Amino acid sequence: MIELDNLTSCIWLYDVDNHRILWANTPALKLWECEELEELQAIDFRPMTSHAVQASLREYQINFARGIKLTHNWQFAPKGIDKHAFCQISGYPLEDGRLGMLVEAIPISKVNYDSQIGLTTMISTYSMEGEFLSGNPPFTDAMGIKVRNLQQIVVEPRALDAIYQQLKEHGRFEGDVQLHSAKGERWYNLVAINPKSDSEQNGSILLHQFDINRRKIMEIALEQEVLTDPLTQLLNRRGLDQKLAVLERENHDFVIFYIDLDGFKLINDSFGHDVGDDVLKEVTRRILYLLPDNREHFVSRFGGDEFIIGIEQDDRHFNYSKMADDLVSNLSHPYEGPDKSSMVISASIGVALYPEDTQTFKDIILCADSAMYEAKNSGKRRWVRYIKGMKQKTRKHSAVVQSLYYAEKNDELSVYYQPIWHFTPSGKGNIIGFEALLRWNNNEHESISTEEAIKIAENIRIIDNIEQWVIRRALNDLAVLRQYSNTNATMTINLSAIHLFDTNLVPFLTKTLNENNLQSKDINIDLKETVLLLDLEKQEGAVKRLIDAGIQIGIDDFGAGDSSLAHLHRFAADLVKIDNAFVQQLDQTSTSLEYIHKLIKAHKIDVLIEGVETEEQKNQLLELGIFLQQGFHLGLPKPLSYYIDLVDASAAIIKR
Repeated sequence: MIELDNLTSCIWLYDVDNHRILWANTPALKLWECEELEELQAIDFRPMTSHAVQASLREYQINFARGIKLTHNWQFAPKGIDKHAFCQISGYPLEDGRLGMLVEAIPISKVNYDSQIGLTTMISTYSMEGEFLSGNPPFTDAMGIKVRNLQQIVVEPRALDAIYQQLKEHGRFEGDVQLHSAKGERWYNLVAINPKSDSEQNGSILLHQFDINRRKIMEIALEQEVLTDPLTQLLNRRGLDQKLAVLERENHDFVIFYIDLDGFKLINDSFGHDVGDDVLKEVTRRILYLLPDNREHFVSRFGGDEFIIGIEQDDRHFNYSKMADDLVSNLSHPYEGPDKSSMVISASIGVALYPEDTQTFKDIILCADSAMYEAKNSGKRRWVRYIKGMKQKTRKHSAVVQSLYYAEKNDELSVYYQPIWHFTPSGKGNIIGFEALLRWNNNEHESISTEEAIKIAENIRIIDNIEQWVIRRALNDLAVLRQYSNTNATMTINLSAIHLFDTNLVPFLTKTLNENNLQSKDINIDLKETVLLLDLEKQEGAVKRLIDAGIQIGIDDFGAGDSSLAHLHRFAADLVKIDNAFVQQLDQTSTSLEYIHKLIKAHKIDVLIEGVETEEQKNQLLELGIFLQQGFHLGLPKPLSYYIDLVDASAAIIKR
């Protein structure tokens, strides 16, 4: 791609309606006597633009809309310094649909013979069949003396077809066309007319051409930069929108694959953005490898880890099911990480057909997106074909996302606290800690569980903010909770993988502890085993930073499906919280729980059991030697106000 800042010509993009320069390369900054782009962007040209000049600019916009490009000698005076430049100007579509003005300016002092080529009019004539008739000297010099016909010099057959089509319908063609010249393939602005009179039977084609090669290459480079993703070189969202608009006008049938990478955010946060970028490049390579050669197709990087593929299926013989299977399989194959380590992500894919599923290309993306969410909710690493009704479910999900994004600001978040008990073999117990449990109070989304809300918060990357809010609130409330429990109770907080790998986590925890006159031993962080496994291979991992700060680590929901006893000796954990499923099995057998407990204790790790719902379960666990317990029978999760009322009630009794 051409580096626009390295070009000697001055290039800038001007917003005619708002009288401001939106972008400029380095030579243009010097021409405008500005040190930084921000300085140039801040200039309001309205006061210095006369009515006549503004009228001229409006006239330019009319020409731009017709595809006309103009050349002018401009004189202007930035900061009172007279400047005179030769300018070539053209229209450039802005993001909001308006036409801006793209300017390439060459100071008159730097205009030499070569740069004036674009000013020279080359004229040639052809029969209506395209046979070369004559050309003026500038044409001969530029194109060579062996031109035989129009077909010989036009590079793209489609461009030649467009010339003939416009001549037939309107008697005139004007546009940028790539031609074979004596210097190779070059871009020219062509004006072709048919000056046929009633007395002429065959007529002829009169062609004016202007060398715009350098400007056109820069224009293509700028367009490429605007429409493509710089990392993968695939279409970006804007490029995708333009592609879909063309396809919709041409009424093509297409199948859309909406791809989301499961687990990519964790890799990005664990190994860094450079490794994440390498994974995205490899994903791109695998996608391009699978695309069919015999069908029109396009690929877009739609978001951070989202891709969209469109494949023509006008003949309805394209096997989109096999394509979806191949995509899931190939994109879910392990990726090579640092030091040849293996990184595993998977692909969830939604498939939608146009026009079978919807009549607009704008909706087809939403349909495929909805099907993709169904794939993720069904277990991931799979594809789902869109069916009617999925869009409504996606809109509901979007509404939840919007509400959750403003939950803290709208005071909808709260923390409930569930006590953690330590018993003696005789059954005497006391509260040694509390677990902070997030609650989201929103009347419109009462059916959304806290677990689901947390997953959504992770997906939209606001989980750090929410968990920091929980940490601040929980540590601030710990003083009151200690009054209730009458102990040096600790606070247990669950942490997501995304937040764990934030390098600012430990400084934030330390600062919050200090603000509440607490020590690092007063807080416990619960993590899933899968998160701990991700961190194991790192010498200076996130868990080590927590341990070095004196913070205790717990393994949460141990035994819930992914746990492996073989890894216990590798975890720097202080506590294992056994999943409540084992408590529910006590009526049938306690053997598994007994052996798991003994193995964990053999590694000198404390054991806590969750889900104690009856006195009988509590006593059975005590017989097994499990003295740390938590569950509804021992205390429901309650807001701070509940414990404040209990403390006040106890104080009143003492006074009496």
